[in-house]
Amino acid sequence: MKTRALIFAAIVSAVAPAGVRAESSQGGAFLLPAYGARGWGMAGAFVVRADDESAVDWNPAGMATAPRTVGASYLQLVEGVSAGQSQLVFTMPLSTARDELNSARHVAGAMLTHFSADIIGGESYSENHLRLAYAFTPEPLVSFGLAASGFLSSSGVDGFDAWGTSFDVTGKLSLSRAWSTAVVVRDAFSRYSYDDGHDFKKEPNYILGVAWQRESHLAVEVDVTRSYGGWTRLAFGAETHYFYSYVALRGGLAWLTSDELRAIPSFGVSVQALSNRLALHYGASIDEEEAFGITHRASLAFRI
Repeated sequence: MKTRALIFAAIVSAVAPAGVRAESSQGGAFLLPAYGARGWGMAGAFVVRADDESAVDWNPAGMATAPRTVGASYLQLVEGVSAGQSQLVFTMPLSTARDELNSARHVAGAMLTHFSADIIGGESYSENHLRLAYAFTPEPLVSFGLAASGFLSSSGVDGFDAWGTSFDVTGKLSLSRAWSTAVVVRDAFSRYSYDDGHDFKKEPNYILGVAWQRESHLAVEVDVTRSYGGWTRLAFGAETHYFYSYVALRGGLAWLTSDELRAIPSFGVSVQALSNRLALHYGASIDEEEAFGITHRASLAFRI
């Protein structure tokens, strides 16, 4: 059993951020990558630009303009290791589109995330997250979001099974036709309990994003993340609008400061079809850390 725990700890070291590794020696409840390939094609600088089904995870306030959509995503977390993440997401407007009187708009969303990793001897570790999100737009320039997540993990390793909940609070504001900003507090409140009797709270992550867009051409965003008493991540991303309503391109660069400063470039592409109702996204990140290497992400969305 001890051997299995050590091997699993090695997988955790590759998957979890440095701050999480320091605080979650019990295992479980890791900060897994956010939904989909679109945001990661911009190196994760996406809390302002998230305006589709991916906003359920990145910034629920961004769901305020999302139509009824179902989406799916898959990510192989670490090269050469059987550790993957799959997700299903759904957004649903609860009120009619904003009319000329600028009436309030309400949108709900749900996301199911499944993470699994093989340990040894045919055993595996898995996490399941259910996330419910809500967006409220009292008027066109501002929106607010809330999200609640439930978590359950299971494995063949003593002390790694856990369950718990967490809550996010978010907001988004249009400063002008070109400039927008957003604030996301992830894990503002959380509590996780382990089968060995230990309790644990995830460290909150505070994300501030600013975006600028040139109508019908290009949009750029810069995000900064603060956690564990310091700035842990700076990300810059850019995306084009869809050329001829079919293809969009993305790119970005993230700087991580958890251990020692390192830069991670990313790029991505999206294709639309069926009168823009179907969207296919691809994103890739190139990490200098040998454990990560090149990470590929794929997601799709269909507007119902």
